[in-house]
Amino acid sequence: MPYLHIHTNCAVDDSQALLRHCSQTLAAALAKPESYVMVELSAGKPMLFAGSDAPLAFLQLTSLGLTAAETAALSAQLCGLMEELLGVDSARVYIAFDAPERAMFGWKGGTF
Repeated sequence: MPYLHIHTNCAVDDSQALLRHCSQTLAAALAKPESYVMVELSAGKPMLFAGSDAPLAFLQLTSLGLTAAETAALSAQLCGLMEELLGVDSARVYIAFDAPERAMFGWKGGTF
């Protein structure tokens, strides 16, 4: 059930292409079926980082079973993705990782 929310001040011309690319990349990075992956994009938002409105991104990744041992590699992959797709330097990307307990995440009228 990986969920990735990308918040950015960058304008995105083809949001569907960006979402598809992120969905495929995240599924591969987490070794999860893409049929479970959800990606949301909040683009063109007024945002500042370090007092500057230069291109930036804040990512929220929630995934069941995510471990602290995985976050450094995921950070590198996600920062690379932001550089590739949005032109955002990795020094201007924050990522919040979350791994809720299975009973704390609902799906299909129940929980995982």
